[in-house]
Amino acid sequence: MSIRRSVASVAGLVALALTASTLGSGVASAAPAPSRVAAVTAPAAKTAAVKAARYPGQPPRNYVFPNGNYFTFPNAAKGDRLAIRNRILMTIQGVWGGPRDANGLPLATNGTIRIATWSFEDMGIAKALVAAHKRGVSVQVMAAKKRNKGGRPWKLLVKNLGSNYYKNGVAGSSDKVSFARACRGACRGHGGTPHSKYMLFDNVGYAHVRHVVVSTSANLTSFAVSGQWNEAQTFTSDTMWSQFMTVFRETRLGIPQSQPYRRYVTGNTASMFFPRPSTSPAGDPVMQALNPTRCLGSTTGGSTRTKIRIIQYAIYDPRGVWLSKKLRALWNAGCDVAIIYTLATRPVLQILRNGSGRGPIPMKQSVITNSHREIVKYNHSKWVTIAGNWGPSTASFVTFAGSANWSNAAFNNDEQMQQTSGLAAARAHLINFNRTWAQGSSHSPGYGVKPKEARYIPQGNSIPWGKGAFKYLNPNG
Repeated sequence: MSIRRSVASVAGLVALALTASTLGSGVASAAPAPSRVAAVTAPAAKTAAVKAARYPGQPPRNYVFPNGNYFTFPNAAKGDRLAIRNRILMTIQGVWGGPRDANGLPLATNGTIRIATWSFEDMGIAKALVAAHKRGVSVQVMAAKKRNKGGRPWKLLVKNLGSNYYKNGVAGSSDKVSFARACRGACRGHGGTPHSKYMLFDNVGYAHVRHVVVSTSANLTSFAVSGQWNEAQTFTSDTMWSQFMTVFRETRLGIPQSQPYRRYVTGNTASMFFPRPSTSPAGDPVMQALNPTRCLGSTTGGSTRTKIRIIQYAIYDPRGVWLSKKLRALWNAGCDVAIIYTLATRPVLQILRNGSGRGPIPMKQSVITNSHREIVKYNHSKWVTIAGNWGPSTASFVTFAGSANWSNAAFNNDEQMQQTSGLAAARAHLINFNRTWAQGSSHSPGYGVKPKEARYIPQGNSIPWGKGAFKYLNPNG
C-alpha cells in the first residue's frame, strides 16, 4: 500500500471512529471532566473571583492545563509553537500560594509545583516559578547539572529557591521547601542523565483543582518552542499524581535506587519510569507494546490492516536495531507501518528501508537545515500509536509516549513513558502524524540507503553528536 493511501486510510479511520471536532493551536485534547478540571479563562476575561478581594496567595491567573494530548510545530503559527509551553506557564501562574508557618515554610494546604526536566533555559518559566514561590507555593525543580551550569534561567531559580531539599531540624520539610537541584548523572541511577520531562501541579485555578500531571517530550527551553516538534499528555488523577510523586521524591534525593524501574497502572494508562540498566529486547517496554500486534483482521475502519504510526527523535544503538527488526517483521506480516524520524543510523535504515519482503517501510525525516545543511530544527517527539488488531481486540487503540529515545542510553537515564489505551489519545496522535507527514519539512529518505543521504546517516551504529550535519544536536535533545 502506498503511503498516500496509507495516510488516507488513517484519515478514514479517524473520520469513521469519531465525530468531527475542531482542533486549535496544534492541540488534540479530550474534553476534561467538569468536576475535575477548571474551565480555561481567557487572559482578558474577568470573573467574580477576579473582582473579589484577593486572598492570601491568590494566583494571578485562573488556568488549569486541560486533560488531553498536545503537539507543537516550530514551523507553524505562534499558537502551534506555544501549544505546550504557554499552557505550562499559565498553569504555574494558576497555582495557589498562601500563608507560611513559623519556620517560614508553606502550609500543607498551599499549592505545590514539582518539575523534572533535562534542560531548563526558559526565563519566562523561571520568573513564573520564582513568583509562585514568593506567593507561598512549594516549588521544587530537578534538572541536569552539566547541561544547566551557568544558564541564566537556572541561576535565577537557584538564587531565589535555594538548592536544599529540606530545612534543618524541621520534620517533613522536604515536602514543603522550594528548591532547584541538579544531578550529575541520572538522579535515580548510576550513569546516564536526568532526561525525564514531567510537571506536577496541585491546587490550581479558582476551583482549586487537585493533582494535575503533565508528561511530555519537551524540555523547558526556548528552543523547544522555536526549534522542535514536541508532544505532551495531561491527566488529572489522584492516583497517577501519587505515583509520579513517589518517583519525584526519590529523584530529589539524587541517590541511585537499588531498584529504580517502576511500572504503575491507573485505569487505561501504564506509567513506566527508568533507569532500567541492561534491559534486553524481552524487557523493552516498546517491544512489549509491539508484541501483541496482529497485522491483519483489524476492524477499526478504513482498512483491515493494523496501523502503526511512529514519530521518534533518534533510532540507534542495539536497541534501535532490535526495534527496527520487529517493525520490519510486522511490516512483512502485513501491518500498515509509517515512521517519522529525525536521526537513524545506517544499520537501522538498512533494516527499515531495504527492498526485501513488502519492500521499504514508508519513512520521512522531519528536519529543517540551514545553508550549510546542518540540522537546525527537528522533531523531538517520541511516540508510537497502534490502531487495529492488538491484544484481545481487533479494534484496539494503544499509544506509547514520553521522554525516551530508541537507544540503549535511555535505559540508564531517568525517563518516563506512558502507555495509554483508548481512542482519544490514538486519534490525537494519528492526526498529528498526518499533519507532520504532510509538511514540507518532512522529507522522504528515498528507497534504500543512497550515497546522497550519507550526510544524515552515520556509518556505524552511533551518531556523531555535535559534528557535521549534527552540529546542533545532542543525544538527549
